[in-house]
Amino acid sequence: MSKKLEEKQRRRLEEERKRQQQTQAARKRNVMTLAVTAIVATLVVALIIMERPDEVSDEFGVASDEAGCTDIETFDEEGRGHIDEGSPLSYQTQPPTSGEHYPTTADPGFSSEPLTEGNLVHNLEHGQLVVWYDPQAPASVLEDLETYVDDAGLPLVGTPYESVPSGYNFTIVAWGASQSCEEVSGEVLGGFRERFQGKGPEQVGIETYSSGS
Repeated sequence: MSKKLEEKQRRRLEEERKRQQQTQAARKRNVMTLAVTAIVATLVVALIIMERPDEVSDEFGVASDEAGCTDIETFDEEGRGHIDEGSPLSYQTQPPTSGEHYPTTADPGFSSEPLTEGNLVHNLEHGQLVVWYDPQAPASVLEDLETYVDDAGLPLVGTPYESVPSGYNFTIVAWGASQSCEEVSGEVLGGFRERFQGKGPEQVGIETYSSGS
């Protein structure tokens, strides 16, 4: 074999060896990239789970016998028709527990600004619950209510309300029922939710609540 042919074969073998090395290196990089991607995805999911608020337990706040709550009151339905947004409304109970209401609902969560009764009664019809709180209530009560309502998510709305029954700091209301309290008790609120949450006359994706879950 001539030297020229030998040199040509040597170069070809050298090029093949380099291609194999490049291929192996690329495979290693791909494996490492997939591994890092999997680790990052796992960490992201873990962080989401850790940061997602857990629903407040029945042990939140004070014990039921320290909350200063009324018994649950139930009321006859006052109607449930829709009327034009902004039309005048009148309810027989304060806060309202049923009746005509506006076509749209209020957003769930704790609000520092008063929300419209006509929208909130629509929330009640859907099986949500509304916490009407005295804006002059002690800061500790307001902080506990905000935590409870926001952690509960979709089922609850919190709104300031000037006509909370005298002697109480807030009233939790379902369609046709209410209960007023001085202090926040997860046990009391959980019991009310178990009885009424997700059980309005017009169900719109609100799950029922299991006390102690």
